[in-house]
Amino acid sequence: MTPDALLAELRTAIEAQNFPEIMTPAQAAQFLGVSEDYLRDHRKRRSGPPYSQPASKIVRYMRSDLIAWLNRSRIAA
Repeated sequence: MTPDALLAELRTAIEAQNFPEIMTPAQAAQFLGVSEDYLRDHRKRRSGPPYSQPASKIVRYMRSDLIAWLNRSRIAA
């Protein structure tokens, strides 16, 4: 899938499912179309999207950060 197609699909998902501005890892994974393990691994390696950790076992993602991360990860074909 091309990056433009992926972004278009995500825009459609945002509109259809009305993802919240602040998401749990499960919501963020669904939003991105990846697993929670994928996000957990990237948090450990500090290579994934930005996240907040207000308490030791609480992780939250902002929708705008997820979209910005996708945009930074785009590869021109």
